[in-house]
Amino acid sequence: MTDNDLRTLLRDAADEVSVPRLATDELHLRVRAVRRRRRARWAAGAAALAIAGALGTYALSGTLGGDEPHIAAAEGDPRGWAVAEGGSVHFGDGSVVTYGGTVNDLRYTSVGLLARSTQSNARLSLITTAGVQPLDLGDVSDRLIGTDPDSPYVSWTVEGGDGWLVRVIDLVTGEKVADVPISGKYTWAGWKTPPVAVDGEHAYVALDDRTLDVEWRAGKVSTAKGLPGSYTTEVLNGRAVTQDATGETQRVVEVATGQVLLTTRSTEFPDDLIRLKLSPDGTHALAAPYSTCDEHDNCRYDTPTAPIHDLGQGTETAVELGDHIGWAPGGQLIRASGTKVEICDQVGKECADTPVTLKKRADTISGTMNQS
Repeated sequence: MTDNDLRTLLRDAADEVSVPRLATDELHLRVRAVRRRRRARWAAGAAALAIAGALGTYALSGTLGGDEPHIAAAEGDPRGWAVAEGGSVHFGDGSVVTYGGTVNDLRYTSVGLLARSTQSNARLSLITTAGVQPLDLGDVSDRLIGTDPDSPYVSWTVEGGDGWLVRVIDLVTGEKVADVPISGKYTWAGWKTPPVAVDGEHAYVALDDRTLDVEWRAGKVSTAKGLPGSYTTEVLNGRAVTQDATGETQRVVEVATGQVLLTTRSTEFPDDLIRLKLSPDGTHALAAPYSTCDEHDNCRYDTPTAPIHDLGQGTETAVELGDHIGWAPGGQLIRASGTKVEICDQVGKECADTPVTLKKRADTISGTMNQS
């Protein structure tokens, strides 16, 4: 039995538990984004969290010295997908939460959506269908943080010693669970400290010449086999999107081995510009074109359709993109066109209207990384 077989069995076993539906950065270069796959080791944990949510309230508290997160209790569906329009966050069940600022990033975690405001790069909040819980995580401005949709952990890097510390906080308890020292050269991006991606108990840190694989619970640091340096991506249940130095060739790889699952070349597309986006379960990849934004930040894809690749079957299907597209945690596509929001199957063919009611248009959809 392979690791993938075991992950599938664990996932299927967790899906049989009668619980509420576990519905809901890559660089945001102002006009484009990327996304994800389910990690089986967290499937049972996510199911347990959903059961806890059905029974009552999540008590999120803890101490962290000077960087103490002050997290209030949160109720409601912790895994709902959502669409943001200005400061309003519209969940797929029709509920609406007011954020209090324009949302430019909605990250899945197993205990709610981690949101960032355009008004303050340092402002983070945990959002569920019950409301907004502001977080005080210390200074996270100008840092690319990492989250895992199937776990309650958030990570970023801070200055420490001759290099940095990979800091990991458990959003359920509010406790700092790791500060792992790393070193190396970091000049390739504009964030204060090296960017981080999180996948279970692994944090991936992109340095100039390599990406580090930090097993944060064990405190072990090694070089990731399947990820290059000087490039930031999400790692989704062991899979990630990489690109060559020119950006012309992009691949989906198994991070642990470097095995290539899909290769795309920009020359195969009309405008020579695409970005691969992984689905939350890692089974599909959307070759999305760039989007063009006007002076009012109204953005549209440069072409109306894009191919979705089934990584297991080796097939592709064209999907209509609308104005914005994202992923629900189960791998379904979320598509927004004007004031209309639809939920579709993984290849965008079978679509249904949702209770989401927008006034003008969606600004951000969960399931895509949009942090600058």
